[in-house]
Amino acid sequence: MFSKYDAWDIMSQSGDNVVIATHHGPDGDAVGACFALAQALITSGIYPKIILDKYNEKFDVVKGKAFIHHGDATELPCDLFIAVDCADFSRVHAPRTLFDRAKITVNIDHHINNGNFARHNFVDTTAASTCEIIFNIINMFVPINKYMAAALYMGMLTDTGGFRYSATTPKTMEIAGLLMSTGFDFGGIQREVIFSKSKAEVAAFTKALQNLKYCEDSGIAFSALTLDDMAQIGVKRTDLEGIVEYFLDIRGIEAAALFLERENGHVKVSLRSHAIDVSKVANRFDGGGHKFAAAADFEAGFEEGKKQVLEILEQAVLYA
Repeated sequence: MFSKYDAWDIMSQSGDNVVIATHHGPDGDAVGACFALAQALITSGIYPKIILDKYNEKFDVVKGKAFIHHGDATELPCDLFIAVDCADFSRVHAPRTLFDRAKITVNIDHHINNGNFARHNFVDTTAASTCEIIFNIINMFVPINKYMAAALYMGMLTDTGGFRYSATTPKTMEIAGLLMSTGFDFGGIQREVIFSKSKAEVAAFTKALQNLKYCEDSGIAFSALTLDDMAQIGVKRTDLEGIVEYFLDIRGIEAAALFLERENGHVKVSLRSHAIDVSKVANRFDGGGHKFAAAADFEAGFEEGKKQVLEILEQAVLYA
């Protein structure tokens, strides 16, 4: 662990060639953290490159995509590699060789199972989002303009479910208020990233509801989308965010799961709860996340994978 003072010194004084990366399938917190940190580094005369997997186009409501590196990143010059919102390097969407070649590596994250995989690790598991940590690092050193503020706000907004999740603290709300005072259109960001849906997202949501099932004895709601399902309705991975959260709004539901069939023979499961620690369930399948929001991507037959996860999830709910 190092302090926010050390963090900014390291990131702003470790060379001109800075690479920022985050996890596969980035959410709003990951995208917002990358964009805000890149804009902050510009104030020190550093123009970083962001390595970013495909993300939902709604996150372009904030500025930052100009920093994204397109093409092969293997041979990028790299004095400093910054990983944000990643519990371990296996989650980072960037070449391992690039990380290994970097003179300095930094890991900024809030996941409870973070493995401290970098040379310098700034991990705060009390923070509701990685963007909250980024704010704490840069606030004393960088004049936060409305573009940085918008990116940070988006990340905080999405990772707290619109400031509804239990990880939201008075400090979270205080920071959100400070960011809002810079004058960006916070209502527009809320509409775009929380409420607005593309036609593809609506199609995916509709199919997931059609496939919805219940484990009545344990209060679990779950759905599954096969490769055929996704091909028939024409949706991409980025169109699937937010579906599993809806299941928790069903009265009497203690935990929810959404299963996705992968092309590589893997099963992706997203887990949510307001009653049990689903990160422990995800850990059983080499996944992880937060207490009430976690995920795993593991190799198994689709039906067998669902069965294994649901058995452990049911046990977790029944014996909580």
